Amino acid sequence: MTDRTNREIEAREKDALVTEDTRPGLVFRPDVDILEEPDAYVIMADLPGTNESDVEIQLDKGILTLDAAAPEESASPTRYAEYRVGGYHREFRISEDIDRASVSAKMRHGVLELRLPKSAESRPRRISVEAA
Repeated sequence: MTDRTNREIEAREKDALVTEDTRPGLVFRPDVDILEEPDAYVIMADLPGTNESDVEIQLDKGILTLDAAAPEESASPTRYAEYRVGGYHREFRISEDIDRASVSAKMRHGVLELRLPKSAESRPRRISVEAA
């Protein structure tokens, strides 16, 4: 059994999608972090090799779909690479508590940040108590 208190950084291979067969070339499932803030959920997706013009995000019928195309590999005969190039695809089922009209996205250094604000009705609220 591994001691979880001493966490070291470990190299991991990208997970290839095995069910995705409608796109040419390799398609990877990007790693994500999902954070819950008081007023929103934030999804951070690793999309190395892409920029904002390569990313397509759709929200339809409660499903948030993320697709990104990576640039083609260079044909350099002297290039030795461990990194495989391919596109990215990920889907998320979105709660009814999300304000769909206010979802936003930004890209920085190969990391996509999706901000999914909670609707006003689903946000926690503090109720003050007044003296009678």
